[in-house]
Amino acid sequence: MNPSRSHLPKWLQSALGAFWYVAGSASIRVKVLGIVLGVIILLGIFVIFQINQILETVLIEELTLQSADISENMAAILSTMQEAAPAEIERYLSDRRVHFSNASHNTHLEFAAIISPEGAIISDSVTEGAAVPALSMLPSGTISGHELFNVDRQLLVFTPIEGTPNHLLLGFGTQVYAEFATRVTLQLFSLTLIMVAVGFAAAFLLTWILTRPILELVKATNAVINHDYSVRVERWANDEIGELSSAFNTMIADLEQAEKDRQEREKMREQYLSGVILAQENERQRVARDLHDSVSQSLTSLLVGIQNIKSAPDTEAIRRQADELREVVAQTLDETRKLAWQLRPGMMGDQGLIPALEHYVQDFRARFDLPVDFVVQGLPSRLQPEIETSLYRIVQEGLTNIARYAKASAASVLLAYRNNMLRVIIEDNGIGFDVEKTRKEKQSLGLKGISERAGLIGGTLTIESSPGQGTSLFIEIPYTPKEVEQSQNV
Repeated sequence: MNPSRSHLPKWLQSALGAFWYVAGSASIRVKVLGIVLGVIILLGIFVIFQINQILETVLIEELTLQSADISENMAAILSTMQEAAPAEIERYLSDRRVHFSNASHNTHLEFAAIISPEGAIISDSVTEGAAVPALSMLPSGTISGHELFNVDRQLLVFTPIEGTPNHLLLGFGTQVYAEFATRVTLQLFSLTLIMVAVGFAAAFLLTWILTRPILELVKATNAVINHDYSVRVERWANDEIGELSSAFNTMIADLEQAEKDRQEREKMREQYLSGVILAQENERQRVARDLHDSVSQSLTSLLVGIQNIKSAPDTEAIRRQADELREVVAQTLDETRKLAWQLRPGMMGDQGLIPALEHYVQDFRARFDLPVDFVVQGLPSRLQPEIETSLYRIVQEGLTNIARYAKASAASVLLAYRNNMLRVIIEDNGIGFDVEKTRKEKQSLGLKGISERAGLIGGTLTIESSPGQGTSLFIEIPYTPKEVEQSQNV
């Protein structure tokens, strides 16, 4: 439950929950259209009602002022006609009734009558269809002076006629003002409908402008979910949604590149693993061949020597045969140690990476008759075992590539540690190669192996080479002082 609603009654919480469920299920376009149309309709109804009330009130107030002036003016004239005949008075009343009911006035005088103090009608002029109301309908004591009353859609005006005990009673109809207010209300209602139509069109256009790029973003997002990184979202404008579209396209481009890189790495890994398996088989064949060519032959010589000892004629011959067998055993032991060293340098586990590499470089110089400079700068005496193994194999692979392909007359290996970074630089002055071409053609398994080994310990490989200019391999591996201290304390 939403904590902000916890203080509300349960029925209100349920109502709000149902409302938010319905509102949340509607699309943005429906929400915007609903809000715009709802606001226009509510404001229209409110304005129409208010204007209707205000207009009718203003018209009645204006009629009240006009009726008072008309009544006082007529009463003043009637006070001068006390000696006139009844027919002349009726003619005057009829003339005034018609005059104040024509189109040039904003009044409708339905009747005009002279009333006695007892309430009797002395003289009158009445519009057809109208009637003088019974005075009993009015509050008592109304004929004592000038009074105005609203009775049955009529404004009744009582005005005393000076010099007589009688009153002038005028009845102005208010129905015409109500009809006028109704006509104005209908016009406002028509205008409101036009506003609703215009508002609907504007809201529809607005929602189309707002939701179309959002819908395209949703469509593109679904495509990305299905691993389709070829989609792009068109930038419709330079507003916030346009910025979002550009950012989304940049994200898709990055994802596409990341996916390509991942596939490339996966392909390289598969090729590397395949190469490793092949290299393992080749190494096993080499070890088997070496065992057959050296150890096996040596053991055969031992068997023959032992058999010769049995048939030796004297002690001197036995002694000579024993010396020959000792040399065979020593040679066999040396060959076995060399094979073991090539498979796994024993001194790296006992003395560390640097002595193991020094021994390997020395052996490399002797085997390939190639000068190799080996330099170490600031490197801790011991590193983590997996890092030491990786660095050893990287140097081993780098020098092996130089011996096989570089046709170099000199090479160098530099191991350095500075600013929390382990660096390995392997260089030669050989024939070099085209780095991009080699990378695209995926020709060098050795370089892939170096890159994979560096990547496994968080490092990177950078290759600088060109035909005829030699080759430089730069391997950088992040290594913090804390890790160095821990490795030294192990």
